[in-house]
Amino acid sequence: MSRAGKFIPGGSGRKASGALSKSGPAPIRVDDVPMPDEPKGDKPGGRKLFPKGGLRAPVAKKNRLPITIMSAVVCGFLVCFAQYILVTKPAQQRALAAQQALATDQAAEKAREDAQAAKDAAAAKLKAALISVKVDSNPSGASVTLGDAQKTTPATFPDVEPGTINLLIHLDGYHDYQQKIVAQAGAPLDLGVIALAQRTGSITLSSAETGITYTLTGPNNYSHTGTVPDKLADVPVGAYQLSSTLQDWKLPPQTITLHPDENLQEFVKPPYATLSLQSDPPGATVHNGRVVVGQTPVTLKNLRPGSVHLALDLPPYTLQWVDVDLPDSGVVTKTVTLAQDKDFIAACGMPMVWIPTGSFWAAKYPMMQSEFEAVAKYNPSNFRNPNRPVETISWDNAVAFCDKLTDYERKAGKLPAGFKYSLPTESQWSAFSADADIDQAATSRANSLSSTQDVGYSEPNKYGIYDSLGNVWEWCLDAVDDQGNHSLRGGSWLSSTDNFPSADTRIVAVPKNADRFTGFRVVLVPQ
Repeated sequence: MSRAGKFIPGGSGRKASGALSKSGPAPIRVDDVPMPDEPKGDKPGGRKLFPKGGLRAPVAKKNRLPITIMSAVVCGFLVCFAQYILVTKPAQQRALAAQQALATDQAAEKAREDAQAAKDAAAAKLKAALISVKVDSNPSGASVTLGDAQKTTPATFPDVEPGTINLLIHLDGYHDYQQKIVAQAGAPLDLGVIALAQRTGSITLSSAETGITYTLTGPNNYSHTGTVPDKLADVPVGAYQLSSTLQDWKLPPQTITLHPDENLQEFVKPPYATLSLQSDPPGATVHNGRVVVGQTPVTLKNLRPGSVHLALDLPPYTLQWVDVDLPDSGVVTKTVTLAQDKDFIAACGMPMVWIPTGSFWAAKYPMMQSEFEAVAKYNPSNFRNPNRPVETISWDNAVAFCDKLTDYERKAGKLPAGFKYSLPTESQWSAFSADADIDQAATSRANSLSSTQDVGYSEPNKYGIYDSLGNVWEWCLDAVDDQGNHSLRGGSWLSSTDNFPSADTRIVAVPKNADRFTGFRVVLVPQ
């Protein structure tokens, strides 16, 4: 050949001239193999599968095994290399990293152990230097703060670091106590009892009422008693209870609070109640005990809270008792309907009250001078006053008056059929006197009197009878002995506890006896 060419192993060859060689296929030139989809020949821009003139010689049989072995070795090498790159080396790297991490952790743990050991050593050293601090206060029970620790006095702080520490003691109502203390290592500190200074103010007590006494109690067993009005200076601050009394009336306690440097003005006001009282018909006289408080309609102020027992009296209507419960500072309205039973007013102006026990009438009051003069046309009394009872009258003259009164009332058409006026028997006197209160009577048992009083001085009893006790002794009809002496009941304006110890006390006198202590009352009884 004119130029060497490469051979493709296993390929079939032919001579350049196209004839077959005796020894086998002729080698194929690369130049003779046209490339697909490309022009044949050596045209510009054309490509060839092999370099121009290159040949691939077929492998000889004797070389095929070594080549195969070599190829297997190379492949094994490549597999091992890949195994190393993909598996072994990463595993080695991971193992190395784990060893490095373990070493780092061990080093960190060693550092922590060293740090803890140093910290423990420092703590042990500090603990050896800690001291205890004791503190108390007067009064005790105060909040004490030492540094960041807080307790209540008396207090002991067992583990205090040496150095300068702030001490603060606080108790409501007292000035705060502050101090910087110096604690030295190994030297326990006892601050003793620290006296706290009270914070104070003043309290001024006043009232529209007079005669109020009070007791003021407050912090730390504070107590003071006095009379309103009053002013108290340098009073410890805090909460107080004010207990007041007006005569025998214990007022509701008041709670007051005094602040530092305050001048507290406290007004003591009894919790009076108000009662608006009306009657149908109006015009009834209202009695509270033996005191006349007005006529209906009436508004009663400044009443003590609680139950009030009032009498409404408007002859000839039956006396009506009213019980009302009054709350503290309350306002109550009450309307009472009056009823007329058998009561009536005689022609001489004398109210007569029906006494169901005994079925007779009794005069509401002792015989008044105005009524006596209207019938008898004279007046024997020593203490002259139309509204006062007749006195200085004998039993004989009183009986004679009853006969004249019967005739007077009959002529006026005011005498009930079958009845007459008379002095009462002792049993009749006891019946109409009933529950009369000796302490409400016009006597000198409590306070000395110098004369008779207007009739109606006492509180009315349950029937509406006045002055059966006190004012004047009242003649009774029945004799008490063979000498013709008659009894007198009820006492007089001069009666005392010595000569008139009870409502049952009686005296006797001759029929002609007449003095300034003796009067009478009439009853209307069956003839």
